Amino acid sequence: MDETSEPRDRAILSLAEERHADAAEAYTTAARAALAGHGPTGHGAYDAPERSRAGAALAAFATAAVCHRIAGSMPRAAVPVAEGIVVAGELRDHVLTTPVERAACHEFVGDLRAAADDGERADAAYDRAAEAYAALDLESPAAETGRPFLQAGTELLAHLSRPDDLSWDDLHGGGGPDALDRRVAVKRSRTRSVVRARVADGKLHAPRGSTEYRTGRFDCPACGSDDANYVAGTTLCLRCSTPTDPA
Repeated sequence: MDETSEPRDRAILSLAEERHADAAEAYTTAARAALAGHGPTGHGAYDAPERSRAGAALAAFATAAVCHRIAGSMPRAAVPVAEGIVVAGELRDHVLTTPVERAACHEFVGDLRAAADDGERADAAYDRAAEAYAALDLESPAAETGRPFLQAGTELLAHLSRPDDLSWDDLHGGGGPDALDRRVAVKRSRTRSVVRARVADGKLHAPRGSTEYRTGRFDCPACGSDDANYVAGTTLCLRCSTPTDPA
């Protein structure tokens, strides 16, 4: 597969080749690059505090931890978790200016704790997130999930849940006034279990990029599917993440 200078793309290509230790290191690098303003958006941790893009970095730290666990190294998984928790705390207390994004920092701490199988402290963080969301007077809670900071948390669980592919609707219900309450409840009940499933499987699938079904042009060498996932500058099988060439 072609080499790429983008650490997130390198991470995804490593997942496709089931090199989870390499993927973990690339995701950690991607998180640090994003915080420094060298990620895809060009926004660093201290840019646009009213509409932050730093959630992608927190999600990458959590994904790195899951990859380390799949690779068999719980001690290494603890490192990006600790780093992400420190960053989330600084963002919440000193950087972000929008209350809903500050509340989401508690949610990301829950995600990070869940990635490390720290169930008790993950639940406590999710409870803090639920309390913080409930204290807000939001005209449309569901609309707030479209903020890049919160969207990164949605995409994190969608990725970790593959191949089950939890959707926005699974996480937020019908998008009513309880959307954020439901979001936290689903994460509290599902994140740790989907991570455990990926560890038990010994595989984290690549995240979804642009997808195409029944292409008639691709033939997965592993499972035979012709459903395609266009991500990280390459084509992977949508079903099993195997690199796929045209049939």
